[in-house]
Amino acid sequence: GTSGIDIDLRRVDIDQCPQRNTPGTTQPLNIFAGTDKCKQRTTMCEALKGLGFRRGSYKCVCRKGYYFPDTGSQHKYFNGSLLEVEYEKLMLGKNSTYNIVNEYECLQCAEGCDYCEDGSPCIAALNWPMRTSILVLACIVIGLLPPAAWFTFRYQQVKVVRAASPALLRVIALGAFLIYCTVSR
Repeated sequence: GTSGIDIDLRRVDIDQCPQRNTPGTTQPLNIFAGTDKCKQRTTMCEALKGLGFRRGSYKCVCRKGYYFPDTGSQHKYFNGSLLEVEYEKLMLGKNSTYNIVNEYECLQCAEGCDYCEDGSPCIAALNWPMRTSILVLACIVIGLLPPAAWFTFRYQQVKVVRAASPALLRVIALGAFLIYCTVSR
């Protein structure tokens, strides 16, 4: 006599993701662990339950500091089934997109971002040409204020200067000088 065991493999999930050992716990042996085709540099594997005994039952999600290239997509991950198909094509020598540089990889977030949705900067980018032009203008004004104060002192007897109150003009020049000096720091 013989005996047989009938197992419905459609109800058995394959977990191809690498095993993540947590301290103090033991995990059952998984011979499929680490067979995912996620590009480990920018993505990590997340197992999908309920898909049965077939490869590609996972998704590759972006690691911390990276974002999904198609920012308009509803699903922000790469489908494991698609990666398995492309990898198989590559192994059979067929035309495949798996080994194309940056294909099936997430893009790095801008500097200063831990999490991001796109390549937008997380910290303010300084506009150096504008800042430089404002600094140059402030330095020119600072340079012209002492001669203006000297002019009001030297020509305080001239009718036009006397009508504008030379002392008030010097106080205004001194105030402008102090204000512009704080701007140029």
